[in-house]
Amino acid sequence: MKIFVPAMGRVNTRNRDGSEVRFAEMAKEWIARGEDLHILLPEREVDVLSQQGVRGATLQVLKEPVGSERDSLSNVLIVYAVRMLQSLRVKYPAPVDVIYAPSDFLVDTIPAFLCKLRNKRARLFVCVFLLAPHPLKGYQGIHTDRRRFPTARGVLYYLTQKITIRLTRRLHGKLLVLNNADRDTLIESGVAGADVIVVSMGVDVDGFSRTPADVHGEYDGIFLGRLHPQKGVLDLIEIWKRVCAKRSSSRLAVVGGGDEWWFDQLRRRIEAEGLQANIDLLGFRAGEEKVKLLKSAKCLVIPSYYESWGMVAIEAMSCGLPVVAYDLPVFRDIFPQGMVRVPIGDTDAMADAVLTLTTEPEYAGRLSREAVSHARKFEWGAIADAELRVLAGQR
Repeated sequence: MKIFVPAMGRVNTRNRDGSEVRFAEMAKEWIARGEDLHILLPEREVDVLSQQGVRGATLQVLKEPVGSERDSLSNVLIVYAVRMLQSLRVKYPAPVDVIYAPSDFLVDTIPAFLCKLRNKRARLFVCVFLLAPHPLKGYQGIHTDRRRFPTARGVLYYLTQKITIRLTRRLHGKLLVLNNADRDTLIESGVAGADVIVVSMGVDVDGFSRTPADVHGEYDGIFLGRLHPQKGVLDLIEIWKRVCAKRSSSRLAVVGGGDEWWFDQLRRRIEAEGLQANIDLLGFRAGEEKVKLLKSAKCLVIPSYYESWGMVAIEAMSCGLPVVAYDLPVFRDIFPQGMVRVPIGDTDAMADAVLTLTTEPEYAGRLSREAVSHARKFEWGAIADAELRVLAGQR
C-alpha cells in the first residue's frame, strides 16, 4: 500500500509522547513489510525519526522558519500556525491508498484532509489517542464533580479536537482510539460505531531485555512521562515525602520533558520538603538510556489522573518492573497483571504500595514475573500487522 503520513511533530523535539513513539514503531514495521510510506514532516523531525530507527520512507521536508523549541503557548501557536500555512502549498502525492494522521492535532490533520481532497478514494484514518477533557473539569476533575477555571491550552485542545472529529466524519474517515471507553464516548457523541476502531500500543520486549542494567536497585521508584498535570506530577512529591517518612533513604528518579515552568515547580516543591537527596530530576531520556534507567529502579510510579492506554507502564513491565498506579478504569482493562492500583488521588495508599514493593522481595518478584509475561502480549510486530489489516480495509 502507498501510505501518506503528515507527521508534523511536536515543537519540542527533546520530548516524546506515546503517539510519537507509537508511530515510529509502526513506521519501522510497515517499511520492513514492504509498505510504501510517504511522510510529510518539518526539518527538525527528520532527525527525530532517524533516531528512532525509521529509515526507507519517502520524505517531503518543510523548512523551519521558527527555530525556537520552547513549550510556551505563544511559541507553540506560532510554530503550528506556520506549519499549517506551509501545508496549503504542499504538493500532495496522488494516487495514495491510505492517509494516516498519527495525531488529532490540526497540524497533522489539516494536511491529511487536504491530501484526502486530492485522493477521493483513499482511506482516511485519524489517531485520536487522548480525548480532551471538558475545559471546566480538566484532567484532574474527570473523576469528580469538581470544576475549575479553564486554561487557554485546555480550551484550544478541546475545540480543535472537536473540529478534527467533525471534519474526519465529513470526509468519511475512521477514528482510531486506544480503548473501549473512548470508543463508547465517541459513539455517544454521535460518531457511527463502524467509524471508531480500537487499536493498541506495544513494546519491543526482546529489545528491552537485551539492554543491560547499569545498577539495579539504584532507585526505589521511577516516574517516566511528560511533566504535565494529567500525569499527576505534583502528587509525586507528596507521595515521595510519605515514602521517605517511613524509609528515609528512598530515592526516586523523575524522567521526562516538559515546560521549564514545571521543572521549576518541582524543584521548589522538592526543596520545600527537603527531598533534594531523595528525588533526581533527570529530564528527557530516550532509547537505551531510558531502558537502563528503568532497569535501575524497583518499581514504576504512575500518579496519572487520565490515560488512554499507558505506554510507559508496558515499557516498565517489559523490563520486569512492577507498576504502582492510580486505579484508572483503562488500567483495569489493559493491565490486569503486574500492576498495583490504588484509589485515585490517594497519595498515602500509593506511598504504602511503593514501600511494600521495595521491602518485600518475594511479592515484588512475583509481580515482576507477571509484568514480563503480560508485556509479551503487546509486541510491536503483532500490533503493526493488526493495524495494517485495518488500513487495508480487512477489519
